[in-house]
Amino acid sequence: MRIFDAAIAAELPLENLRPFFLLELQFASTLRYNDIDIDIYDASGNKFIPVAFNFGSIVGSSNMSVQSIDIEIDDTNQAISAILLNQDVRNKIGILYFGVVISPYTAATFDAILDFDALDDFDIMSVAGKIKSQELLRGIIGGWELYEDNKAKITITSEMVLWHKKSLRPQSSSCAWAFKGASGECGYTGAQTLCDQSYDRCLVLANTDNYGGDRFLPAIVTREIWWGRTAR
Repeated sequence: MRIFDAAIAAELPLENLRPFFLLELQFASTLRYNDIDIDIYDASGNKFIPVAFNFGSIVGSSNMSVQSIDIEIDDTNQAISAILLNQDVRNKIGILYFGVVISPYTAATFDAILDFDALDDFDIMSVAGKIKSQELLRGIIGGWELYEDNKAKITITSEMVLWHKKSLRPQSSSCAWAFKGASGECGYTGAQTLCDQSYDRCLVLANTDNYGGDRFLPAIVTREIWWGRTAR
């Protein structure tokens, strides 16, 4: 469960703060957007430019369900479209931040500086302002869609989705790699020409670092396995 920083939670009910969201998409060239009408800089000097975007609810639960969120971005200048159509953005990192800035302010005199880690306060130029922010969601790009000529929808999925992947091959006590195969998993480059895929043979060939099987499987195949310290 995501818990808001105590300083942010304390200030929100006072209604003198303006909330905002920041979106960071770590493509080959990182894109950084904010949803208010000023440029925002983080502590490293990275600029988040104003671009309209919105998203639905982020739903969490106590089980192992995976969080994901669809973010719709205004792509009038076609910058995102060019990236999505020319790069493989799958599994690239996407981060959504939440923050607040003290109001009122003027866009002409306000350059907001954020410290994502320390949540420090800053006096901005001649404006006595406070900035606080925190990471709301971090995940990988799970999909995207372009529509209506100027809209891009990007799905950010929790990295927990990687736990849902199924193995492409069952585990075996014998090595699965082709001996001296062209794919290189075997890794043996010596003069021998025969291998029976066993760990013992791999040991003779001094190639156990590349052994592709689980040599302990035969030892446990007939054992009774239980959870806890004692059999039930």
